[in-house]
Amino acid sequence: MTTYILLRDRSGNWRRPAVSLGPRIEPRDPARPAEPFIEVADLSPGDLRESMRDETVLTASPAMPTRLISPAPLDGLRDEAAEAGWGLRAIGADRTPLCGQGARVALLDTGLDVAHPAFHGVTVTGRDFAGTGLEDANGHGTHVAATILGRDLGGVRIGVARGVTELLVGKALADNGLGRSDDFLNAVLWALQEKADVLGFSLCFDTVAHVMALIEEGYPQSLATASAVHAYRGNLRVFEMILDMLGGDSGTLILGAVGNDSLRVISEVFETGPAAPAAARGVLSVAALGRDEGALTPAPFSNLGAALCAPGEGVVSAAMGGGTRVLNGTSMAMAHVAGIAALWVQRLHEGSEAVTALSLADRLISGATRSGFGPASSRVDIGHGRVRAPR
Repeated sequence: MTTYILLRDRSGNWRRPAVSLGPRIEPRDPARPAEPFIEVADLSPGDLRESMRDETVLTASPAMPTRLISPAPLDGLRDEAAEAGWGLRAIGADRTPLCGQGARVALLDTGLDVAHPAFHGVTVTGRDFAGTGLEDANGHGTHVAATILGRDLGGVRIGVARGVTELLVGKALADNGLGRSDDFLNAVLWALQEKADVLGFSLCFDTVAHVMALIEEGYPQSLATASAVHAYRGNLRVFEMILDMLGGDSGTLILGAVGNDSLRVISEVFETGPAAPAAARGVLSVAALGRDEGALTPAPFSNLGAALCAPGEGVVSAAMGGGTRVLNGTSMAMAHVAGIAALWVQRLHEGSEAVTALSLADRLISGATRSGFGPASSRVDIGHGRVRAPR
């Protein structure tokens, strides 16, 4: 038996197209809102074939492992040596009159240390999809959330959008940083149903772990690899179909960390592109920046092909249990962008403008800059550029 994810539409309006070369799915009535949901079932090969005879099943994919996009090594940087707030200054968060008031932010991560002083005055609505309790025993989710909206700690500013008072926390990864793709997809659907303005995540589909698990089940290595790639594509397709069903005019901008897999510190050829699901259509992926002799530079661990970039090296933010810690990673960069997006939510509200995924993406991209980088940086490293706070 294999665990499968089945995507359906509760409204019954969406269907598989008659011609497979056309759109993957399409609505009978484009004016009717979609209601995507997933079912998770252990299916035999025969069960799978029977399920796909059901026209209400839009697509099916094997579930697969997910893992945290783990922080990159600090390379000897001590917490006390890190410069708190340098990233905030690099994106102009210290020079804007906006604070993110009225924005509703969702984070899909390892949970949250709700009692941390960084979240004083924040209303947290949470749901545990990983089965280990909403509390963050890993620390990653707490650090990321505080970079987005954390209050000052001991007079030190750590958060981009300190006026955000509504935080949705979907625990999509267990305390060990591991999870499963159906947990992530259900967390996405939950955050969308909760009407988040901005949704951020820092996890990836773990193809290597899936290959190893299949080999342990007795699969030949070549078949295990092919099956893992099939699951990878299938889960990415489910995610993209959900976003297609909801459309760019939905109210939720989705941001994903592009990944920390590159090893340019060892060799300039040791680099790779976006991790999935950040690679999905409809997601703005975010790369990490560091500093080198006064110039901004792509972090050596940051994957290629992101839409935007932001500071992600030596980021001081909240530590699990209290105080602060320093982390490197594209997760930290994504958090800076999520905070800037929250500032734009406030600006759009003040101008009585619609807050949608498209309107927020347009503001982030049009406000980004490619100035201040070293000569070796290109679009493949930094995308549309470094995000900047609205003035």
